[in-house]
Amino acid sequence: MFGGQFAGYWRDGKRVVMDRNALLPDRCIKCDEPANGYRRAVSLTHVSTGTELMVGAIAYAFAKRASIEVGLCERHRRSRALNVALVSVAALLGSLYVFTQVRATELVIPLLATVGLIGGVVGLLYAAVGFRVVRATKMTDTHIWLKGAGEPFLASLPAAPVIGAGEALPTLEMSKPVAIEPAAAADVAYRDARKGALAFLLGCAVTAGAYLLLPGRYFIAWGAVAYGLFQLARGVRAYVRVPSEHRRLDHALTLVAIVALGVIAGGWVASNEVADVTAANQFEAAQQAAANSETQASALFTEIGNRQTWTVREQLDMRKVASFYGDAADALASSRVPAAYVWYRDGLVHGYRQAAEIATAYSYLSQSSSQAAFEALNDRWDALGKDFEQLDAKLTAQNKRSR
Repeated sequence: MFGGQFAGYWRDGKRVVMDRNALLPDRCIKCDEPANGYRRAVSLTHVSTGTELMVGAIAYAFAKRASIEVGLCERHRRSRALNVALVSVAALLGSLYVFTQVRATELVIPLLATVGLIGGVVGLLYAAVGFRVVRATKMTDTHIWLKGAGEPFLASLPAAPVIGAGEALPTLEMSKPVAIEPAAAADVAYRDARKGALAFLLGCAVTAGAYLLLPGRYFIAWGAVAYGLFQLARGVRAYVRVPSEHRRLDHALTLVAIVALGVIAGGWVASNEVADVTAANQFEAAQQAAANSETQASALFTEIGNRQTWTVREQLDMRKVASFYGDAADALASSRVPAAYVWYRDGLVHGYRQAAEIATAYSYLSQSSSQAAFEALNDRWDALGKDFEQLDAKLTAQNKRSR
C-alpha cells in the first residue's frame, strides 16, 4: 500500500487511476504547471469495446458514467478553446461550401456533398469530443482509469500501490453521502435529456442529409435516433420527478425545440417517401396507359407499312397513329413521378411527341410525293427508335446503381 497518506489517485503507466471521490491536485493535467484554482468539470462515459461492437451506439445508454474535475493552466485553457473554435468553424464552412456548389454532374455532386456532410458532422463531433481533456479507458463502481494526462503530470503522481492477491484497490474513506439538492438533480436530468434530444436531432439530420444527397440510396441513422430517444426519455423521466419549483420553463422549451427540429427533419424524409411511393404508383399507371396507346400505334403503323399502297386510307390511318402517340405522351406528361425518374418520364414524353409529329408528317404525303420525302421520314423514325433504346439503357444502368 502507500507509505504516506492516501490521496486517492496514482500513476498506472500512461494512465491516471483515481478514486471516484478523489480530488486531483491543483496543477495542469497536461503540463503540471499551477492551475491557480481553475477546475474544469469533465463528464466521463465508458463502454467496453466488446459491448460497443455488439450493440453499437445503443450501448452508451447503459454506459458507466462519472464526473470529475481537472486542473488546467492558462496556456492549455486558451489552446483548447482555440482548437475547438477553429475545427468547428472549419467544419461548418466546409459543409456550406459543398452545399452551395453548382451541381455539375449526376455523379460528382452527390459524392462531394456526401463528403461535405460527413466531414461537417465528423468535424463538429471532433470539436466537441476529440479535444476532451481526458477520457476514461476503464471504470468501476469505485475507480476510474484516465488517459490523456501529460507526462509531467504523470511523473508527479504517486506510484501504483502494492496490492496482494484478492485485495481490492484502495479507496478513500467517505463520510455519509449527502442527498443531492433538487436544483442540482434537475440540472443533471435536464443535461441528460438534452444529450438525448441532440442525439435524436443528429440522427434525423444525417438521415435527411443522406436522403437529399443520395436519392434512392439513402440510409437511416437508427443508432443515433434510438439512443437519443432512450436517453431523452430517461432524462425527462428523472426531470419530472423533481419538485415543480425546481423545473424551469427554458429547459422545457429548449428540449421541445430540439426535438421539434428532429421531428421536422425526420417528418420531411417520411413525407417525401410517402410522396415518392404515391408518385411511383401514379407513374406506373400512366406507363401502363401509355404502353396501351403505344401498342395500338405500333400495330397500326406496322399494318400500314405492310399494305404496299399509299392512299387516302393510309393517310387517315397515319393520323390515327399520331393520335395514339399523342395519347401516350399526354398520359405520361400529366402523371407524377419520383424525382429520380423525372428525366425518364420527360424522355418518353418527348419521344412520343416526336413519334406523333413524324406520323402526322406521313399523313401529309400522297402518291405524288417524292421518294426522298418518304425516306427522310423513315430516317427520322429509325433515329427515334435508337433514342428510345438509349433511354431504356440509361434507365437500366440507373436501376443497377440504386440496388
